[in-house]
Amino acid sequence: MRFTIACPHCSARGIARAMEKKSETEWEIDFQCDDVTCGHTYRTKLEMYPPEVPIPKRERRSTQAFEFDL
Repeated sequence: MRFTIACPHCSARGIARAMEKKSETEWEIDFQCDDVTCGHTYRTKLEMYPPEVPIPKRERRSTQAFEFDL
C-alpha cells in the first residue's frame, strides 16, 4: 500500500518515501511531490486516536497432541 497526500505547494500527488515510528501510537512520514518541476518534500505526523497502547501479543502456547482411545 502506498500513502499519498496532495502537495501543499502545487496540489500534485505526494508519495510517502520514509516512515519513522516515534512511539506505539505515533509515526512521522516523509513525503515527496511526484511533480518533478516542484519536487517539494514535507513531513507529516500520523497519530492513533484515542492514544491507547495496543494490547500486547500473547506468547504462543505449545500445542499438545490429541489423544484418542481407539
